[in-house]
Amino acid sequence: MWAIWGVVTLLTVPVSFILWWVGGTAMCGEEVYNTPPGSAGDSLCDALVEPVAPWAVLAALPTLLAAVGGFAALRLDRRRLFFFSLITPFLFALVSIQVFLAVF
Repeated sequence: MWAIWGVVTLLTVPVSFILWWVGGTAMCGEEVYNTPPGSAGDSLCDALVEPVAPWAVLAALPTLLAAVGGFAALRLDRRRLFFFSLITPFLFALVSIQVFLAVF
């Protein structure tokens, strides 16, 4: 079980990176046209993505969830929590990426 937890936690690192990249480029934009001042994407980009640290912490949530939740489940010997902790990061990232692409 410890080996499964370690492998899945390492597999969430690229997922967190993809979430970081897609969300950051969705909020800050890569388009040539300028959005009106004060738009939601510009405000979120200035508040979350440009300082790097806030967005990096939010994008690392899938890895943190797998690491902390999986470790707690192993220590407490809770199989359902273990399963939930290893599946949820991937679902969270998938839904988040879809939302970023739809909203921004």
